[in-house]
Amino acid sequence: MKNDLNIIIKNFLCFFLKCLLPILVVGVIYFDIKTFGEIREHSFVELGQSIFLFATSVIFMYLASKKKANGLWLVAGFFVCMLIREQDAYFDDIFHGSWAYFALASVVFFVWKAWSQGKDNVLKTLAEYMQSPPFTTMSFGVMIILFFSRVMGTELFGYSIIFLAAVEYAHYLLNEKEVE
Repeated sequence: MKNDLNIIIKNFLCFFLKCLLPILVVGVIYFDIKTFGEIREHSFVELGQSIFLFATSVIFMYLASKKKANGLWLVAGFFVCMLIREQDAYFDDIFHGSWAYFALASVVFFVWKAWSQGKDNVLKTLAEYMQSPPFTTMSFGVMIILFFSRVMGTELFGYSIIFLAAVEYAHYLLNEKEVE
């Protein structure tokens, strides 16, 4: 019974912390609109998106390295490319569209990094990730970014969900795999 109560308390606290994320997102959006009258290219919303993407990329690079999970290099590379794309306003100072060259260089690096240890590990670790509970959350976040945000402008919310899923997967992978 004590174990059941601990599980309930732990999951309630996790739920509460997850509820804080959308409140934070709405707060940042409200702050930008109240301060600037709009959400500009250089805003706290854009900064938040970049922070979430950077942290998500770092989490997957760390997991790929620590767990020798080469498939996660591809996941990290995907989010690095999204981060580079989010920074297009800065890359446009070099020349318009230059972000694409940096993204392409990142793709080459992350594909090389992933496949350098053999394709079996890449496929195995990608399959393991896609079977994990946080993958559904990650898929939902990516769907918000790639499709829904084009209509509703909810990129920051989508990136916060992606970051949350990355944190959950890190917790899952670092704890579940060590038990085995």
